[in-house]
Amino acid sequence: MNIISPLAFVSPEAKIGDGVTVHPFAYIDKNVEIGNNCTIMSYASVLSGTRMGSGNEIYQSTVLGAAPQDFNYRGGDTVLEIGNNNVFRENVVISRSSNPEGKTVIGNDNSLMEGVHICHDVRVGDHCVLGLKSVIAGNCVIESHVIFSSIVSMFQDTHVGSWSMVRGGCRFRKDVPPYIVTSTNPTSYYGVNVKLLEYHNFPEKIIQHIAHAYELIYHGNVSLLDAAIRVEEEVPMSDEIRNIITFVRNSKKGIV
Repeated sequence: MNIISPLAFVSPEAKIGDGVTVHPFAYIDKNVEIGNNCTIMSYASVLSGTRMGSGNEIYQSTVLGAAPQDFNYRGGDTVLEIGNNNVFRENVVISRSSNPEGKTVIGNDNSLMEGVHICHDVRVGDHCVLGLKSVIAGNCVIESHVIFSSIVSMFQDTHVGSWSMVRGGCRFRKDVPPYIVTSTNPTSYYGVNVKLLEYHNFPEKIIQHIAHAYELIYHGNVSLLDAAIRVEEEVPMSDEIRNIITFVRNSKKGIV
């Protein structure tokens, strides 16, 4: 059974699942799909082009599916795709894609804190935490299990690898590889994200191998591509090491 306030606006063209709660003064546009057991709080807006799964919580004054702030956008209903069990705190703004061929994607089980702004065509994985007032520019990729502290600025076309952490106030134009912590400005490598990896039961030997790989990459005094070759030759191979090598070789912006 849905609980929809008569003071909310819900377009008759919107598709609403079961167990959805819509509070007074919320706005749900046409061409919107909302899955089961979602909560839309007062003054939140879910705009045309938004596709949302189940169990999401949208707090006050959040805007989902905003028109992209991109000069290449030519109008029309592009797409914001949201998975399940995400929390969007107050004043979050997420834009949909700039063209019909693309889409902005938010995965599952993410927490976006107050004031987070995600621009067009961004892809966020699963189990991420994006801290207060962080800004993600267009065409960025954030893999799963990533943590941003407060007021992080991620510049356009950059990529953050899984299980990494970006500390508060960082601004970065290069890619952040997986399993690391970055800090300061200019944003730089601070170390392996040991606490998070240990918390999620990564084996101690795997963590040591990750640390060895990044010692070669950041302190090997060779080019990035040569460092990847040394990692391949000197560090015991695993899914994690393979992930690091692939990320480094595919980086178009270079790494922090």
